[in-house]
Amino acid sequence: MELWDYKNGNRNEIHAWAKALSSRDRAALNQKLDILERIDFELAHGLKLLAGPIQKSGHVLKLRASGDTALSPLLCRGPNAPLGEYTLLQGAQIRDGQFCPKSAVEDVRRNRELICAAPNQWRTVHERA
Repeated sequence: MELWDYKNGNRNEIHAWAKALSSRDRAALNQKLDILERIDFELAHGLKLLAGPIQKSGHVLKLRASGDTALSPLLCRGPNAPLGEYTLLQGAQIRDGQFCPKSAVEDVRRNRELICAAPNQWRTVHERA
């Protein structure tokens, strides 16, 4: 599976979010992303590495990773090759049962629409932090 990151202009938003995490959180995130790259969707979902779709979105999934905090970056399959790629749409954490930032679900829907309309403009190959 290929991993892609949402970008806004020249800024890789996922990389910037991950760089701001603690070293323990970054390690936990990178470990989960490494696993996600190596297994198919059904296995990832069955192992509860991925959860969703979230909030009746139909397409948005959350990755589960735990370090110093409960990380839940939001992603989707595709859009170019739904069986062979994931696009990380928004960095997020879970605090008190809610997404942080609070706008994560709305942001991710907008990001996904942009990527579906013009993938080469709004995403870049995943870059580890």
